[in-house]
Amino acid sequence: MIILACALTKPIYVQFAFASWKQNGMMGPTFNNPKDNDGQRPYDGALTIDLEDWRCALNPDPKADYRARPHPNEEYIRESTGAVLKELDAAGAKATFFVLGEVARAVPEVVRDLVRKGHEVASHSPVHLPPRMIPRDEMERLIKLDVSLFEDLTGLRPAGFRAPYLAVRRNEGWLLKMLSELGFLYDSSIAPTQTPYWGIPSAPKGAYFPDFTDLAKPLSSGPLLEIPLTVWPTWKHLPGLPIAGGFYMRAWPMPLLAYMLRKNVRSGFPLVIYIHPGNLESAKERVESSTMRDRISQYAVSGRGLSSFRYILHEFRLSTMSAVFDRQLNALKQARSVDR
Repeated sequence: MIILACALTKPIYVQFAFASWKQNGMMGPTFNNPKDNDGQRPYDGALTIDLEDWRCALNPDPKADYRARPHPNEEYIRESTGAVLKELDAAGAKATFFVLGEVARAVPEVVRDLVRKGHEVASHSPVHLPPRMIPRDEMERLIKLDVSLFEDLTGLRPAGFRAPYLAVRRNEGWLLKMLSELGFLYDSSIAPTQTPYWGIPSAPKGAYFPDFTDLAKPLSSGPLLEIPLTVWPTWKHLPGLPIAGGFYMRAWPMPLLAYMLRKNVRSGFPLVIYIHPGNLESAKERVESSTMRDRISQYAVSGRGLSSFRYILHEFRLSTMSAVFDRQLNALKQARSVDR
């Protein structure tokens, strides 16, 4: 599974994975975060759920009309979200749900239930397509509609955004600039790694203010906080290994994955973990038209998804993005109020 995980990144990463494993020991020392003032261990990081119908997330045709996308299966969304909430309730964990606009319109009661249970609702774009496949003016119009919808459903304006497929390139700062102008406080669409699907390898590995002309470049301050997905640092400025969740949560051997996640926490990088409800399903219908990449990401080692997720919930204290990064986000809110 190590080789399979690395095959979906770059072959050169294999040597770094085994070198780190050999040098540091697979299991690592016992995890022991210090207690904070109320007797609770500080948060290890944020847990995020990309709420979607996995069938609508299969590799899109770049020539297809974005308005002709398949609609999410409402019953599937209800059942799969319920399964995730059951696991979160059992672990006493809270999460940020990045919800597609089309999903919120299809099952508004699910969105209301998320907030009722104390979870954060953020935007996952209007439809499950890379933002570049939608005209910019139309993208802005659709996001505005989604913001109004989320406000109506939850009573709160969404603070965060994540692009489908994490499909934001280094030169696509126009999207983050648009988000800041629409009132979003943070984005979580960047991973400082490289895979066939996504990644900005040279991006910072912790939260930063991105330069909209070059999203890999951090600024001392800015109008929007970028909160990248967790990676395993390899060597100096080389891209990190993807370990934050999804397929990689299943592919890495759990002792090694747990060690890499713990090491990040001890190094001062709060975790940003992500899953899709479909990652927890051991048996999925076969979609014959899917690409080889889709088949690997959706079906490979699918039987390990739920057990890996439960292990992470048990081993790490996770919460919403807004709770884990409250200091940075509150400072950003205050700066914006002063500017007004």
